[in-house]
Amino acid sequence: MGRGRPIHALLGLFLAITTAWASVAPGVAVVRTVPWVQADATRDGAAEMLVLLEVARLRQLGNPAGVVAVGDRRGLFHTGAEEALRLAVMRGVPVVKLAHGGQVLPAPHGLFLDGGQLSEAEAATLLVRCRDRHGVLPAATEGADLAELRARLQLYQSEFTLAASARLAAR
Repeated sequence: MGRGRPIHALLGLFLAITTAWASVAPGVAVVRTVPWVQADATRDGAAEMLVLLEVARLRQLGNPAGVVAVGDRRGLFHTGAEEALRLAVMRGVPVVKLAHGGQVLPAPHGLFLDGGQLSEAEAATLLVRCRDRHGVLPAATEGADLAELRARLQLYQSEFTLAASARLAAR
């Protein structure tokens, strides 16, 4: 069992990456938490690497709209992937969190957007619209004043809140 474990982790990483590359909107990546990441350091590292690869791919394309992160029922990923998502925001790539069958818990740092009950496609489309309407997020450094970044994120979040309200009213 010990010899097959790295191969299974690599196969899972490959499948997760190829799934994520099927973007729902130009300049948007979708990353999803997967159940097999639970309590396995190797696979947790693979989830973190997936996020980092997607962010690097978006930045390579230029003018990224952001990442739609579909977490567990609370919108959470394991620690490494959560940190990679936070670093993406610090580098100017917005991250909207969705909860698979639940409600997104707010992050203590307040840098993630809450997509509410929007679908992946709706969240991706809204990220593109926010980028076009409010501009790209400014990059920030660790320990720096995050006021400008938070102000722009607030503009983005107001768009997501409005879209979620409109979707709820349409029901």
